[in-house]
Order: sequence, then structure tokens, then C-alpha cells
Amino acid sequence: MDQDNASLAGGDTKPWWASRTIIGAGIGLAGLGLAAAGYQIDAATQSVLIDQTTAWVSATAALAGTVMVIIGRIAATKTIGKR
Repeated sequence: MDQDNASLAGGDTKPWWASRTIIGAGIGLAGLGLAAAGYQIDAATQSVLIDQTTAWVSATAALAGTVMVIIGRIAATKTIGKR
């Protein structure tokens, strides 16, 4: 198995929307749209927006995971025990 597939097989993945590339591309497209409308966003501002958006997405994912754990435990029909 090559290195790329080994990394994927080890569970070393993340959701597509958590990718800085995807977030940056979205912000870049928004910047292009705003520029077409007459607004300008410089590279430094785009960088700040990417960092803030990444932090927001990460926090939202962590909150969603926590909520899923709590709901899963409440909805569970079996108790957790030793094997």
C-alpha cells in the first residue's frame, strides 16, 4: 500500500468542508464577487477571514460531535460494561 493510501486507511482524514483549501477557495470566490460589485478585499484580510472561518468550522464540528455523543448515550438501549 502506498503512503497516500496508508494515511487514508489509518483514519487520517477530515470532512471536505474542514479543508483550509475549500474554505480559502470559498472566501476567494466571495472576494471575487465583492470585487466585481466594486468592493476590494486584500490578501491580508482574506488570510484573517480564512483563519477565523477555520476556527468557527472547527468549533462548530466539536460542538456537533459533543451533542451527538450526548444524544447517542441518552438514546442508547444498552449500558456500557466491561468485556
